[in-house]
Amino acid sequence: MLFPLLAWSQVGQRYSLEISGAGELTPLLSKHLDISVRKEDANLSATEVQRLVNSTPDQIRELLATEGYFSPRIRSEFDRNASPWLVRFDVEPGPPTHIASVDIRFKGAIAEGPHADQQRMNRLRRRWRLDKNEVFRQADWNEAKSELLKGLLNQDYPAATIAHSEARIDPASNSAALTVEIDSGPAFTFGELDIQGLSRYSRAMIDRLNPIHAGEPYSQEKLNELQARVQDTGYFRSVFATIDADVAHPQQVPVRLDLSENPRKRLGLGLGFSTDTGARAQIRWLDRNFLLRDWRLESQLLIDRETRVIGGDVFLPPISIGWQPSVSAHFERTESAGEIDDKLRAGVRLTSPNRFDEKAWSIAFLGDRQHIGPTYRNNRQALIGSFIYTKRRLDNPLMPRRGYLASVELGAGPSGLVNEVNIGRVVGRGVYVRPIVRRWRAVFRGQVGQVFGGSRLTVPSDLLFRTGGDQSVRGYGYNELGVAQDGAVVGGTVSAVVSGELIYQVTPKWGAAVFTDAGNAADSWKDFRFKRGSGIGARWSSPIGPVSIDLAHGQATGETRLHFSVGYGF
Repeated sequence: MLFPLLAWSQVGQRYSLEISGAGELTPLLSKHLDISVRKEDANLSATEVQRLVNSTPDQIRELLATEGYFSPRIRSEFDRNASPWLVRFDVEPGPPTHIASVDIRFKGAIAEGPHADQQRMNRLRRRWRLDKNEVFRQADWNEAKSELLKGLLNQDYPAATIAHSEARIDPASNSAALTVEIDSGPAFTFGELDIQGLSRYSRAMIDRLNPIHAGEPYSQEKLNELQARVQDTGYFRSVFATIDADVAHPQQVPVRLDLSENPRKRLGLGLGFSTDTGARAQIRWLDRNFLLRDWRLESQLLIDRETRVIGGDVFLPPISIGWQPSVSAHFERTESAGEIDDKLRAGVRLTSPNRFDEKAWSIAFLGDRQHIGPTYRNNRQALIGSFIYTKRRLDNPLMPRRGYLASVELGAGPSGLVNEVNIGRVVGRGVYVRPIVRRWRAVFRGQVGQVFGGSRLTVPSDLLFRTGGDQSVRGYGYNELGVAQDGAVVGGTVSAVVSGELIYQVTPKWGAAVFTDAGNAADSWKDFRFKRGSGIGARWSSPIGPVSIDLAHGQATGETRLHFSVGYGF
């Protein structure tokens, strides 16, 4: 009876756990092993702990296999004489398993019959993400199969499936032979648009936005574009575009558009904060039936530390092929870096519906009254026409991990009634996001711009350039970099900003970053000098986009600043 009593006396004692020899795989084991998860349970008996010790080697083998280690050596020890009890595991993962061969096969319409497409199959094979001699990891294997399948699901073959997949492991040679067979199913084509949930607003508006033509091949991108165009009108709370991928009826499949309408009027109140402009309060009024014409009025009153804005935009119903006309008028007062501007902006704009290759034409009048110090006053005005082209190629518009966004803006205004001289303006911007190696990715930003013909004495401030702050050159205050004038910093006619950032993904939601920025604005490229800022930061993948908290040192000033921002900016 002595041993049962001894075992009972141990009830309530915790045990400590040691795992040695696993190297960088130790966190994986510590997180997922039952004996690690339950070590804080003070009510485990010696018998239960021994059971966990006995089952743990099999769990270790399963976890190591997901990382490509199929021949581990594991030694265990359970020391009941220690206080608390001590459990040890000595793990030798052994050599990793490398990929020896990859066999990708296709069947279905893509490989047989009139829709057979050898070039596309070859292209999908070339894009396969796991190459020979790479270490085999279960997560990479699953992701590669998913990406291969998406290559068919997104275009022509929405019923495609993985018919067979096998990773044959040879422990003797530490090699893996991979086989995947994809069944494309039949090729689908679109049919007519079937709209559900429409009562307040007209169907004609949606038909004008619809990029899909009956009879054309199925495309997930076209469905996404239809959904985005309708969602962007602001008339609907939710929009879902789908088809029924029934392999028995692949031709002329109806496109179902499920809508949840927004109310016609809405009052919005908002509070916010940024390290650039401090606390912010905002009132927004939205009327989706402005003047009883299905025009959408979006008006706002915004106040923060440096800005006061009142104004509104009126969006008219889309015209042919979905282009969106709008008119706007805003009055704004800004106080930044010793300069005060009272600004008026009014204009008309025509925007294309394609968010991936967006085009916008506009004509705007800009006027401002510049104040510097107690005596300096300057009135400036311009009438300018602009064209903006934006190309978006991001894997996720809210939380991008790969891809780029680039835009170019061209503006011109002839001399005459408003402009004192001929004015030209060119601005190029870009953001590039790229994974480098496991858990690492890089973010590069750039902007360059120039005003031609006018000077900062005659061109309104909204057409000039200043930089510095959360979304440009960190380590400096908001719009602190520009042209010095009478103790203030004002906009210049040339500007450039470049930025590079490396991010290490510590957890799925949190990352750590190091970065360096450089930029400035000046009256001419001859006078232009880069000013640099560098630092470290934290990254959080929030529901509203990537949140950045940065500590940056401005080399020109010797000051260190804390920056907070949401999203990727130029």
